[in-house]
Amino acid sequence: MITRQHGLVRMAPAVILAVAAFVALGCGGGNDSTTNVGPTTVFTPDTPSPAAGTVALLAGTTSGAAFVVRVTVTDTNAFFGAAFRVSYDTTALLFSGMNDSGSFLHEGVTDGDVLFFADATSVPGQVVITATRLNPTVAPPIDVVGTSDLVTLTFSARKVILPATPEGRLDFADPKQVCDGSVSPCGPITVTWSGGSVTAQ
Repeated sequence: MITRQHGLVRMAPAVILAVAAFVALGCGGGNDSTTNVGPTTVFTPDTPSPAAGTVALLAGTTSGAAFVVRVTVTDTNAFFGAAFRVSYDTTALLFSGMNDSGSFLHEGVTDGDVLFFADATSVPGQVVITATRLNPTVAPPIDVVGTSDLVTLTFSARKVILPATPEGRLDFADPKQVCDGSVSPCGPITVTWSGGSVTAQ
C-alpha cells in the first residue's frame, strides 16, 4: 500500500524491507581490509531542454543507488491536472515514493484543493499517478511558465544497469492525459511526453 504523508508518498515498510541492497563487493589486497564502493546511478533525460507543451522526466538528485526523477511541465497554459503512468523494469529498478511538496499545483491554493496519488502495485512495472487540482472555481488552472516540477519520483537501482539497455528505461505509458479543468471530467491539453534512461555502475 502507498500513502501520502507531508507531501511524500511512501510504500509500506514491509515492501521496503523486502528490497535487496545494491552492494558492490570490494577487493582485498595484501591486507585484511575490504573497501565497499557504492554504485554510481545516473538518469539521462531524452529531452534535457524541453520545448513548450512538454511533460518530461528530468534528472534530480542522486545518492548512491537512489535517484530522483523530476516530472516536469514546460510552458503550458491552463494546466489543471494530469493522470499518467511511468513504466519501469521492476527487476532493475525499485520505486520508493513520490513527493509533491515542490509542485506548482500548490501555488495559491490550500492542500485541500489538490490531489496527489501514486500506485505502484496495481499494474506491475508501472507507477499510476494522479496530480490535479480539484475544483476549478476554487483552484483554477495555472499557466506554467518555463519548466516547473509537477511531482518528483524516487527510484533505486537493484543491480548494474548498462547504458542503452531496455531495463534502464523510464517512459510514460498509456493511458496518459493532461486536463485544463474546463469541462467534466477533463478538457484535454495536447502535450509531448518525454522519458529517459538510467545507468548504474
